[in-house]
Amino acid sequence: MTNVEKEPGPKGASPAPSSDGLQEEKKKREYKDFGHDEEGPTKVLVDMDTIELKAEDLYDKEKVDLETIVIDDVFKLLQCDENGLPLDEAARRLELFGPNKLEVEEQNPILQFLSFMWNPLSWVMEAAALVAIALSNGQGKPPDWQDFVGIVFLLIVNSAIGFYEERNAGNAVKALMDSLAPKAKVKRAGQWSEIESANLVPGDMISFKIGDIVPADCRLTEAINVSIDQAALTGESLPQSKKTGDQCFS
Repeated sequence: MTNVEKEPGPKGASPAPSSDGLQEEKKKREYKDFGHDEEGPTKVLVDMDTIELKAEDLYDKEKVDLETIVIDDVFKLLQCDENGLPLDEAARRLELFGPNKLEVEEQNPILQFLSFMWNPLSWVMEAAALVAIALSNGQGKPPDWQDFVGIVFLLIVNSAIGFYEERNAGNAVKALMDSLAPKAKVKRAGQWSEIESANLVPGDMISFKIGDIVPADCRLTEAINVSIDQAALTGESLPQSKKTGDQCFS
């Protein structure tokens, strides 16, 4: 969730309706961007008074759809408020949900090296090596070990060069990503601080401004003139305007 200034209303507006009317009107207009002319508030299909915060519940859209339920229910579901999570609760959730980053599976170096021996060019070389020892020893002739050893040597050298270049490229990309690891401005225990975005947990209150990278998928609780570049996700060339209640993707 993000916390930014609310947009002031137009001058000369009619007298403000009652608080109940405001709440109802807010819920009706909160999700018009989902392609409906008018939507009522979407409620979760769980008992909000007895819910236990579990990863499997949050990721089960049949029970809870954090993208569409009203903001009040999001606060109840994530058991948080506008002051942010207590520090001990944030630490507990980090252990429960894990870091806010994509898991990258480390490839086995041996399998990665052998993969360079599994391509059309390598198949031709491997077939030639087998021919040198299996089909070139007829009529009393011994196997052609010289050709066999030479072909295998070239195959190993070719694979070693490909392996070395790919490992170097992968290490360079990893180093670049580590150096560009985004920070996040988060509110915990009523105080704003800056942390690694990987340490964000469900229920955190975050804030970002123009030019910032959205550090995690979130719902806007307050916003003014917010536009998000979603080209990597949707292919849209222009930034998309967002308002209170909308979802932003990291």
